[in-house]
Amino acid sequence: MKKEHNASADAVALRRQAEAKLRAAAQKGAPPRTVADMQRLVHELQVHQIELEMQNESLRESRAQVEAGLERYTDLYDFAPVGYLTLDRAGAIRQANLTASLLLGVARAQLAGRRLGLFLGDSDRAGLSAFLKKVFANQAKEVCEAALLKEDQTPRHVQITATASQDGQECRLVMEDITARKQAEAETQRLASFPMLNPRPIVEVDVAGSVHYCNPSAERLLPGLREREVEHPWLADWAAVIGLLREAPDNPMVRDVPVDDKWYQQTIHFVDDDRRVRIYGADISARKQANESLLKAYAEVEARVVERTTKLVLANKEIQDQSMRLEEANAALKVLLKQREEDKSELEEKVLLNVNQLIFPYLEKIKQRKLDAKVKAYIDILEANLNEIVSPLARNLTSKLLRLSHTELEVSNLVQQGKSTKEIAETMHLAESTIDFHRNNIRAKLGVKHKRIGLRTYLSSLR
Repeated sequence: MKKEHNASADAVALRRQAEAKLRAAAQKGAPPRTVADMQRLVHELQVHQIELEMQNESLRESRAQVEAGLERYTDLYDFAPVGYLTLDRAGAIRQANLTASLLLGVARAQLAGRRLGLFLGDSDRAGLSAFLKKVFANQAKEVCEAALLKEDQTPRHVQITATASQDGQECRLVMEDITARKQAEAETQRLASFPMLNPRPIVEVDVAGSVHYCNPSAERLLPGLREREVEHPWLADWAAVIGLLREAPDNPMVRDVPVDDKWYQQTIHFVDDDRRVRIYGADISARKQANESLLKAYAEVEARVVERTTKLVLANKEIQDQSMRLEEANAALKVLLKQREEDKSELEEKVLLNVNQLIFPYLEKIKQRKLDAKVKAYIDILEANLNEIVSPLARNLTSKLLRLSHTELEVSNLVQQGKSTKEIAETMHLAESTIDFHRNNIRAKLGVKHKRIGLRTYLSSLR
């Protein structure tokens, strides 16, 4: 919004200057112009206006690119992972990015004019002054380390890299937080003291077996190691050990060795350039004794297990024999149950088909005759009762004949009895063409419409 406001103000000022020039030209009393001159002048003005608009658009694009680049480099400067500072020759801060303000613990707006040395301890202030003098004197990159002090916080260590500007009036300074590195170095120094205080033996030897280092525990627990070297039990089978280490140099080797009346577990691995080997030892004498006791107890338990296992094998064999007999009986029972289910399904299907073929068609014929209301009611009750009886059977059966209507079932029953189309028509009081129509429907529903097989023969095979 601010950029658009500035552009609008510039345009207004430019228009005012143009109007002023136009009024000044009119006051000079220029000679009158013809219509052609006026048209040519208007054309020139229009062309000039378009050229100015194009130049203005190009200038706006260039300005936007410059502003975008400036914003990008400002972001890079402010949000860099290291602190950037610009100091004058007296060590006062002129510019600082956000990272530098975070390292110093002061808002960036409050850093201008303050000396960098105020943020350091007394011991580092003198060193910073000497460092800056050297930077301005040599015009070359210089590096130093210092500790920044913060209220209620531990010191933060930084590495400072500085170079002087071309005119020698300023220096540009990069400040990198190395607190983690300093802490790691202190931790390394602390860990370096562990071997001396470790109660377990630690020994370093070369591949030939010459001893180069023994911690105090090794000197005390392994007497004569430096003098005897590979003849000492601690370095027994040393050539074989080196051979195994070279086969897998990245994996430590672990072995147990006896020394006098004790057992030690050694963890052996290469260090440096694979010419030196470090051995860590742990006294496992108590564990060895416990293992021997455990092996003895295990042998006793194993003997008992063998005895119990023999008894369990015999009992298991008897159980298996009984299980086999039960399986045989179960198989026979399954066969009988399956046969019973098949017989039941077959019986239900026959009952349902016979009712559909032999009873329902003739009930329909009786209902079509002129009957008094009482007889008709009896027939309806009879039909409803028959449906209630056979409906549970129809849900469980999948016979092809169940797809047929009552009339088709009656026709199929007469066909199966060997009746001809003419005889069936006379029996059912229907036309022969109607009987043929039903016969075609029956063959279609049974899936034998275009097959060379007699309908009577196929119907008999379904019984």
